[in-house]
Amino acid sequence: MDRRFYALTFVSEDRPGIVADVTKILYDNGFNIEDSSSTLLRGIFSMILIVSKREDVEVSVIQDLFAPLNYMTISVKKISRKPPVIEGETYSLSVYGADKAGIVYNVSKFLAEKGINIVDLQTKVAGKEDKPIYIMLLEVVVPQGLGDQWKDELKSISKSLGIDLSVKSIETFEF
Repeated sequence: MDRRFYALTFVSEDRPGIVADVTKILYDNGFNIEDSSSTLLRGIFSMILIVSKREDVEVSVIQDLFAPLNYMTISVKKISRKPPVIEGETYSLSVYGADKAGIVYNVSKFLAEKGINIVDLQTKVAGKEDKPIYIMLLEVVVPQGLGDQWKDELKSISKSLGIDLSVKSIETFEF
């Protein structure tokens, strides 16, 4: 029997034990964690999980499993098909510059227009309060056959925004 997949999101003010609380419920109810990401954003903990189970479970039933965790917001979505594997070459992009509006939009718009998929994105403001530095880190998958011209075009966009941008190829390993 094929596995059924579900996307679960959790958002809460941070405190110790959130991951343990969530994963205990999943473990006790026979779910397998396929993929996960979590982060702390200005004191707010967020986590996204792709989980699977051999039998079909109604979204409302999964939602009810987490009712005891009333300190967080929970969302459950059934995924109608197995999540696809994204093909192409993987790169990391790092952006540093003055904190100003439009950096994420302009970089992501360019990538979308080239068919480059953003698979991970993190941003933060660092530095001193009077001299904030905007940092954006991306992992992207570039479709086969796109060549290297996109890198030069992206560099010209970074110059127009007044930001430093670097692109590095990263090797991926299969386990």
